[in-house]
Amino acid sequence: MNGIIPEMEQIISQLERGTVVTKFFTRKRPEKKTLMIRRETRQIVWSRSTTFRPFDGSVEIREVKEIKVGKQSKDFEKWPEDAKKMENLRCFVISYGSEFRLKTLSISALSEKECELWVKGLRHLVQDTINAPYPLQVERWLRKEFYIMESSRETITMKDIKAFLPRINCKIATSRLRELFKEVDTKNRNELGFDDFIILYHKLIFDQNVKWNKLSSYCQTGQTVTLQEFQNFLITEQQDDLGNNELEISRFIREYLQDPQRDIQEPYFTFSEFIDFLFSKQNGIWNQKFNQVSQDMTLPLAYYWIASSHNTYLMGDQISSESSCQAYVRALRAGCRCIELDCWDGPDGMPFIFHGHTLTTKIKFLDVIKTIKEYAFATSEYPVVLSIEDNCTLTQQRKMATTMQEVFGDMLLVQPVDKNETCLPSPYVLRRRILLKHKKLPDGVDESSFLVRNDESRQEMDLRNTVKNGILYLEDPIDREWNPHFFVLTQQKLFYTDTFSRTQETEHDDDDENSIRRSSDDSLVLNQINEQVWF
Repeated sequence: MNGIIPEMEQIISQLERGTVVTKFFTRKRPEKKTLMIRRETRQIVWSRSTTFRPFDGSVEIREVKEIKVGKQSKDFEKWPEDAKKMENLRCFVISYGSEFRLKTLSISALSEKECELWVKGLRHLVQDTINAPYPLQVERWLRKEFYIMESSRETITMKDIKAFLPRINCKIATSRLRELFKEVDTKNRNELGFDDFIILYHKLIFDQNVKWNKLSSYCQTGQTVTLQEFQNFLITEQQDDLGNNELEISRFIREYLQDPQRDIQEPYFTFSEFIDFLFSKQNGIWNQKFNQVSQDMTLPLAYYWIASSHNTYLMGDQISSESSCQAYVRALRAGCRCIELDCWDGPDGMPFIFHGHTLTTKIKFLDVIKTIKEYAFATSEYPVVLSIEDNCTLTQQRKMATTMQEVFGDMLLVQPVDKNETCLPSPYVLRRRILLKHKKLPDGVDESSFLVRNDESRQEMDLRNTVKNGILYLEDPIDREWNPHFFVLTQQKLFYTDTFSRTQETEHDDDDENSIRRSSDDSLVLNQINEQVWF
């Protein structure tokens, strides 16, 4: 109906105006903020004032991985008295970031209604942002960069551009930069508005790569790349099978641009759009048809490679890092189909999960399997294997079995799919099922030992069989500062780590741009001291 604004547009317009919320932090008490959406740059921003100049912090909507209603974050746990005053349905948590360890934005709205608007609006914007045509994504990014630099007159200067260059990895002589700046600054104001900034950006990109001269042969007019010229490019330069089908090329260009004015049988690129296309995900080497499973999934399970995760619960190293349910979420979202649970007796009759005999933090077994149930099939419907390293007493093992049956229900495979089967069932038959991989160890044998690297050789060491292990400080011979190291004393030698980070004692601050990368090496790197050392 004409004149009626769609519901989602009304919601987003309200979020653009902003609402007053309580923002929870890890390191400091909750504070009142004004939270709002910047639609042009696709950001969530917050500030103490309503002017938002400057704002206190921001989150890129394209980096948002999940939005959940409730108080499920450490920020709420850190301030239980404040969190208790907030109704659960008024609170929501945004998980975001591009690293393995996601950050959280923990918010309490003034009412359930406002919370609902935020969750509904953000979920829509996340999908809309991800699915936006690449040229629009580039424009939004440039607008964000421009807003960072602009003055009160909404312009930027030559000095701003020089500071911007490292962010696009552009190295250019100052004289050449000044020359290009003057070409764009047609009014000789020594400053540029946003439209001129976009023109200068493309000039900088073209100026930095001599290969543009070769590509210009696919743009005879110098302005546009026609469907036929693009087809020639795909065949000659890319050797892409898409180039053999003109109808498919037409569809591809139209879907890439999503421009109503070019939704025609023979669409075209502008030359700058053509260059942008070369850097876009649509020009990636990955064949998109393999985003969907294309193999025969009806063979026995043992016929397949299985994407597996080791020490899945850890956010960092194997000595002192944090164990977290979030690590299971990331692994399952990344497509892992086999995840590990190292289980140890807990004080309340229910096991903990952590890396035994180390300083890694503990998480509850129950919390982990609830998380697994929620995310097991978020990415794939094929079975999830729980590789359980069981260090628990029989009493707690029985409790584990009962709890898994209660939580997983019919998803848990507890008996053969076919009583007459002569081989393992197929992944297809086991869709949306959870399998257990578990063995009872013989007396005196344990799998909690780990490998250490010493003088380019490997040997097994079980921390329980060492004389002593723990944290000691060493004085750095250069800066004379005392730094913590993890030490292991055996009967013959003393080992110590090169570095030690008390990850579990370092609270995560969502305003901190630094994030922890997951270790790619599962072995512990130790140095060796041969002299007698007393603790």
